[in-house]
Amino acid sequence: MSLPHLILGILKYGPQSGYDLNKAFQASVEHFWNTEQSQIYRSLAKLHEVGWVEIERVAQEKRPDKKIYHITEKGLEVLRDWLAMPQGLASSHEAWLGQVFFGIELSKGQLKQVLEQRIADLQQQLAHFEQTIPTSAALYAETYHAASDLPYWLLTLDYGLQKLHFDLRWAQTALASLDHLPEKREEQKE
Repeated sequence: MSLPHLILGILKYGPQSGYDLNKAFQASVEHFWNTEQSQIYRSLAKLHEVGWVEIERVAQEKRPDKKIYHITEKGLEVLRDWLAMPQGLASSHEAWLGQVFFGIELSKGQLKQVLEQRIADLQQQLAHFEQTIPTSAALYAETYHAASDLPYWLLTLDYGLQKLHFDLRWAQTALASLDHLPEKREEQKE
C-alpha cells in the first residue's frame, strides 16, 4: 500500500489542507495505515511535483498562505489504476515479537511485562477503534456526501478489529503459557 495513493483517495472526496488530511487519516484509515503529519506533507510535495495534485493558495491574515490540495485528472487516473492492481502481502515488522522470539534471554517476569504491555496496548487500540472510527467514518461519509462508500470503509474497520482481536487472544495465550516455558539460560562461563 502506498501513502500517496491513500492521500489521493482522500482528496477525491474534496480539496483539503495538509492539516485536514492528517485529521482525515486519523479519523478514517488509522486502523490500517498509521502515518505522521510530516509524511503527509512530504508526500503532498511529491504528488504536486508529478502533477497528481494541484495547490490552491489561500491568503490568511497574520499567517502564511494556506495550501489547499486538489486531486488532478491525472491523479484520479493513477488512483483508479492503483485501486485495480493486486497488492500482494504486506511486509511484517513486529519488534515486540523479536522480544518473544529471544525471550529465553529474559527472566519470566521481564517477558511477562512485555506481553502484559502488549495486551494493554491492544486493548486500548481496540477500544479506540471500536468507539471512534465508526462515528468518525459516519461523519466523513456525511461531510463528503459519500454514504455509499461507508460500507466499504466499515469493511476495512472489521478487518482491523478482527486482526486486533486475534493479536489480543494470541498475546493472552502466550502470557498464560509462560509458566510452562524453560527458564532464562545461565551465562556460560569459559
